[in-house]
Amino acid sequence: MISYLEGKIEYLGDKYVILSTHGIGYKVIIVPRLLNILSKTTAPVNPPHSEMRGTSPSSVRLFIHSQMNMREGTFDMYGFDKREDLDLFHLLTTVTGIGPKGAMNILSIVEPKHLKMAVVNEDADSLRKVSGLGAKIAQRLVLELKNKVDHLEGGDMKGMDLGQESNALEALMALGYNQYQAKEALKEAKGKTLEDRVREALRLLGKK
Repeated sequence: MISYLEGKIEYLGDKYVILSTHGIGYKVIIVPRLLNILSKTTAPVNPPHSEMRGTSPSSVRLFIHSQMNMREGTFDMYGFDKREDLDLFHLLTTVTGIGPKGAMNILSIVEPKHLKMAVVNEDADSLRKVSGLGAKIAQRLVLELKNKVDHLEGGDMKGMDLGQESNALEALMALGYNQYQAKEALKEAKGKTLEDRVREALRLLGKK
């Protein structure tokens, strides 16, 4: 079983990268957040505050989950820049009806910290608002993961209020921004109050 791959990015696809290591190119499926980082970063490729690192400025390390897809006859690899994101991916695959592809789809639209906070607080409604997930799947995630939260690394949840996050998201969408634009702006927006975060998010959106 492959635990991680380290090498150079040879190609960026719409949902994957080709990672070249020791003369072999591996197709690794990644989430849009990571794809966005890699597409914008040239030298060094490795983003700050992440576990992605390598032996050269253009080298990256991805933590890997590999899966044989018997139905399609493929060997799929899913890559993450943080080990805790891989752990969360594995945890999602324990939920009824969610396989590797389903887990990856969820992590593509839900911030890991939002998912963790919703599970800890058993708050399926706020999870649905900040992620766009359907009510049934949001409820199922909370119900089936609530007894497994001890496996989740909660360091990035310090001081986080998921209710405030969903309210800020709704406020920006009410002003005409779509969910993707609002979520991306709120990732960067700082502030102690809801009003501060919305104001900062608007300032960031106005620059684009």
